[in-house]
Amino acid sequence: MYNKGHTELKIDIDRIKALPYQREDIPDLNEWTEAQAYPKSIITDSICSDKSAEQLNLEWSWTDVLRIDDWKVCALSFYKLSPAHVTPWHTDHYKNFKKFYKLQDEQVIRRMVFLQNWKPGQIFCIDEETITNWKAGDWIEWTPEHRHMGANHSEEIRYTLQLTGIIQDLY
Repeated sequence: MYNKGHTELKIDIDRIKALPYQREDIPDLNEWTEAQAYPKSIITDSICSDKSAEQLNLEWSWTDVLRIDDWKVCALSFYKLSPAHVTPWHTDHYKNFKKFYKLQDEQVIRRMVFLQNWKPGQIFCIDEETITNWKAGDWIEWTPEHRHMGANHSEEIRYTLQLTGIIQDLY
């Protein structure tokens, strides 16, 4: 099951747009069969994360307000998906996240927050649902078994926030 919700954002979108985004490495296309139909140049796009902020020595404390306090671990990444780019169907494996935080069997969860209102041509799909018409602050949260994808066929960059974490134990 995945969940959807909304949070009131207190962000400076211009600050987020100005971050030093770095193009993501594309996973092995021999294993990512859903991506093989696309030119490599349009698969995924760019990220600015906790890791890149540390590497670039960015002042990053302003992102603390965006994290989920109830999560035991909460990593943060800003993504930009440029026009004519796609993140083909996939499931998340969280290998790097688990390695960095020294995690074994914990249940990883991801929340993607839309940082701007939807523009025609932007889509996000999860399982059998296609999501459009979002408002800034709308979010969707899922666990590793959910297939999902995103595409941007609009004329504007789509900015999202991805939070990856571990939920606190209930007991």
